Amino acid sequence: MKKILLLLILLNISSCSSYIEKRGYLFDEENQKEIRIGMQKSEVYQLMGSPSTESQENGNKFYYTSNKFYKYAFLNPKEIERTILVVSFNEEDLTENIEKYSLKDGKIINYNSDITIPGGTEATIMQDLFDNTGRYTSKEAIAGSIF
Repeated sequence: MKKILLLLILLNISSCSSYIEKRGYLFDEENQKEIRIGMQKSEVYQLMGSPSTESQENGNKFYYTSNKFYKYAFLNPKEIERTILVVSFNEEDLTENIEKYSLKDGKIINYNSDITIPGGTEATIMQDLFDNTGRYTSKEAIAGSIF
């Protein structure tokens, strides 16, 4: 009995281990060094692969985003590293600018974590209270009862 209890305690303690979780684009430093001003957009795509995000609004840009999180047991993960590579292109699809940001640079890209609720889906208290009113006739109510 004591051995089983000891085994369960050891298994429980080992489940609380910590680890590093990588999310997003996995950077290859050699490929990053090969990107240069004047490269074709297709060459950058072929060299780096598909970007995490493409932007058309504030210029033609590729965003390659990578994050590392420290996770411990059931606690919320803590971001310990962020790398964002931004490759900008001009109208001829030639590389115009290359920028690299990290976690210490702050939130250069504004992540929006809000949830958008489409209009008309929120029910008021009165709608919740009187939702079933008028849906059933007395014949349906009697036919479905046990009497």
